[in-house]
Amino acid sequence: MMPPPIKIKDGSEFDSPTPKTPLVILAKPPDKNKVNQSSNVLASPNIQTELLRSPTVVQKASSVTPEIEDSAIIVQGAASTSKDSDSFSDLVKNVAHRVFHVQQKPVTTQSESNDQKQVTTPDMSYPVKLVDESLQWCDNALEYLHDGTDFYVIGVIGLQGVGKSTIMSIISGNYSEKSKWQLFKPQTNDLKEIGEHCTTGIDIYVTNQRVILLDTQPVISASVMDHMIQYEKKPPGGPDYHSVENALLMQSLQQVAFLMAVCHTIISVQDWFIDLNYLRIILSAEMLKPTTPLNIHDLSLPDEPAEYYPHLVFVQNHSQREDFYPDSVATMQETLHHVFKKSKLKYSGCVSCGTHSHVPKDHDRVNLFLMCDKEPPEFDGGKDQFPEYKGHPGYQYLAESLGQQVLSMPRSLLTNSPLSEKNWFHYSARIWETVKKSTLFLEYNRLLP
Repeated sequence: MMPPPIKIKDGSEFDSPTPKTPLVILAKPPDKNKVNQSSNVLASPNIQTELLRSPTVVQKASSVTPEIEDSAIIVQGAASTSKDSDSFSDLVKNVAHRVFHVQQKPVTTQSESNDQKQVTTPDMSYPVKLVDESLQWCDNALEYLHDGTDFYVIGVIGLQGVGKSTIMSIISGNYSEKSKWQLFKPQTNDLKEIGEHCTTGIDIYVTNQRVILLDTQPVISASVMDHMIQYEKKPPGGPDYHSVENALLMQSLQQVAFLMAVCHTIISVQDWFIDLNYLRIILSAEMLKPTTPLNIHDLSLPDEPAEYYPHLVFVQNHSQREDFYPDSVATMQETLHHVFKKSKLKYSGCVSCGTHSHVPKDHDRVNLFLMCDKEPPEFDGGKDQFPEYKGHPGYQYLAESLGQQVLSMPRSLLTNSPLSEKNWFHYSARIWETVKKSTLFLEYNRLLP
């Protein structure tokens, strides 16, 4: 059956084309700037509501002549609407040969749009606690970690007052020669006068380049032992430790062993060469380090363990002019090689302070870097004088070189399967609990005097 002819306001009629599906003639939504023009007002409010409810993309057919494109739109496949309105009839004059196709834009639900949003983690503005002063694990850093696997963990160890926090601030890129502010809080002059340490437990900071920095409290520190005596109601470790000195030593070994299991690179900071008792702690912690589990959810010892050992970098802080002599550097490297020649730690081949020194052919260059003191401000009256030869490139150059070399070191897998940042956090928490409850440390304690 043919559709009825369409009546125009002046009384004339014309036959509408016969479509395969019903054709509905719609008008464009009203223009806010031209609300008084009747030609732009929709005849039916239901049509306007439908158009505003779901956005549409209008595509013009190739055979349409653009004479009066703004007069009307013919929507194919839509529901039938009112055809008797006068304003509607005004819009359909000479519209039989002007057809537009409307493509409906898919509408996404609220849940789908939320799933498509990329979840971003907040940036850290200051370090937070990973292990507090009571040696208890903290979950404050979990919100700053995400599911990416491209991360790099760097830890630091050293005695009290050697500059561990300053070295970590240099690695993070937030400390320079002219800057008075540094990321990790250093030991102030007031704390130095009373012999108090600054960093307690383990502090963590995650950079924008996904570098995880771990700043630790000093090992075998007299200040830490003094806190044990004053604030501990019972002996640290309970009846298992015979004295406070042994408790301090076991606490330092646990701290170093933990870093060896969760870090890609460990920086050992010293301010004078050489302390054999300190180096002996590193070797003992390597011996007591927990075995890398085959399954991160099961920390029991496997039949065929896969051992993991991090890179070890020695930083000689507060180096003097004579320390940069090639003979002095060669002596330091030779001594460190003989101490660690039986160690499985990766202590050679990656970092160098740039000093040309003779290296024996039987071993590689030890990861030894010399860091000078921060230079005092220049005297205003000495601008016309020749600068004094310092024996090293300068503090700013050495700081930048140290950061670049450490950040460019190779990174091996901590476990047999790649870990994300969140998985690394949970893995580190279980390693910390395993180290604290390990029977190996208790057996080692029984051998101490």
